[in-house]
Amino acid sequence: MTERLYYEDSYLWEFDGTVTRVREGKKAGTWEAALDRSAFYPTSGGQPFDTGKFVFAGGEAEVTDVEVDREGEVWHTLDKVVPEGTAVHGVIDGKRRTDHMEQHGGEHMLAGAIWEKLQGTTIGLHLGQEDSTIDVALPGERTHLTEEEICLLEDTVNERIRLDAPIRCWFPEEEELAQLPLRKAPTVTEHVRIVAMGDFEMVACGGTHPSSTGRIGMLKILSVIPAKGKARISFVCGGRAAAVFRKYMRCADKAGAALSCPVEKLSRSASELKSRLAEAERKANRFETKELLEQFRQAESTGDLKGITLAAVITGEADPRAVSAAVSEYIEEKGKLLLLAAGERLTFARSADVKVDMAELIRRVGRGGGRPDLASGAGIPECVNVARKILVTEMK
Repeated sequence: MTERLYYEDSYLWEFDGTVTRVREGKKAGTWEAALDRSAFYPTSGGQPFDTGKFVFAGGEAEVTDVEVDREGEVWHTLDKVVPEGTAVHGVIDGKRRTDHMEQHGGEHMLAGAIWEKLQGTTIGLHLGQEDSTIDVALPGERTHLTEEEICLLEDTVNERIRLDAPIRCWFPEEEELAQLPLRKAPTVTEHVRIVAMGDFEMVACGGTHPSSTGRIGMLKILSVIPAKGKARISFVCGGRAAAVFRKYMRCADKAGAALSCPVEKLSRSASELKSRLAEAERKANRFETKELLEQFRQAESTGDLKGITLAAVITGEADPRAVSAAVSEYIEEKGKLLLLAAGERLTFARSADVKVDMAELIRRVGRGGGRPDLASGAGIPECVNVARKILVTEMK
């Protein structure tokens, strides 16, 4: 079993150990090595593995993954083989580890605040490359949080972060463990490790954490969405939270400049712009609908179909909403047949009193289907002329 040095010191970036076992890796060209002692954190509890390198007499090997087996052996995936018995100097990517500790520490504090303020139970942690998520079972099976509840959680956590309260990790004896006010029961029965943050959070956890809450920096909730009957809360902490804030501010400043308004008035200005755009689109659609109707009427012919009016129209791309409105209005009149190609979009339609199956007709000349009175599909503009010839031939 590997001695896990990070249990005692999460800021131990370098250490010395000896390779005890070597085996081929899961991917071609990789190897896996176990050490007698290691500070590399293996993927566990939703927290990803550490990366870094081994330095030894024969050179260096990159550590690209770390896992732990059921016997407690920590396996390091390497890009080159390191023989058994080799003394190595392990070097951990401190930036990656620090980021993971910020997110993991913030998750503890968020989960504690959710339990205290909302009586919600946190189920699992997923620490992603850009943000982290927890699934929360809320009373009444709620799957959302109100804006006021989100602000309450953020304010509670960030106030406690600013206290810079100490974070303590230890393995208590069984008698002490039974007396501890844990937020939830441990998922293991042996070698239970406890993490306590100030006097407001205490839970079993085997991960790495900052030495004090202040080193988490800050927490920001990004979203709350339903997921498998729970509320999935996405959040960022520390350096990630600062990066998100910087991105949002840059976007807000650019949007404000584009709309010629201060950031605090962006929402109102965007709503007004959306309303004006919607009205402009409605006017444009009405105009396009009117133009299409005019084209239909100019293309009308009654000479070959026993008094039924046929409009065969080939035009350019058109807004689907304008096409739908124009076609619907046109076939409200009696005795109308319409064959329309708007770009590569076909629409064949007829009045209720005309007995022609337009769905069957469109399938004969192109791709599509629909109802006997209204069908749509795709095809080249020439499909209109082919369909017109079929109608003229078969309706004589």
